[in-house]
Amino acid sequence: MASSLLDRVKRPTQSAETFIAGADAPTTIAPMPPPDPAASQAAIAPTQVTAAALEMTPTADITVTPKASAPRVRRSVGEDPRKYDVPRYTFNLRLNDYELELLRSLADEQRESMQRIVKNGLIPYLEGLRKTSKNSNTQ
Repeated sequence: MASSLLDRVKRPTQSAETFIAGADAPTTIAPMPPPDPAASQAAIAPTQVTAAALEMTPTADITVTPKASAPRVRRSVGEDPRKYDVPRYTFNLRLNDYELELLRSLADEQRESMQRIVKNGLIPYLEGLRKTSKNSNTQ
């Protein structure tokens, strides 16, 4: 059975006694070194420039290119503008073991979430049903 992403990140299971013993165990923290008095006296004002900074020369010319924006989706005239709204609603879908395993394996193969797999298949199917029902109603 393919493991899900959560299974890969989970810590190994441990008993309550092991967990409590680990929490009660003393942890050693190294003490901080004492501050260096010479370093505090040699503080540089923000307006001063050090000799090392003056000697620095760029090794390569750096060009910054603006990040390309995502292409805008062109909507057809008869298309519902709500199609591209942010989703705000959820619903539960009951699946048996076979259907759930099928969905999990497909999501694992395509490196997508199960929700996105279902949505990418369900929405075009529903749109197709709507078109066929409109065509049958108009005839």
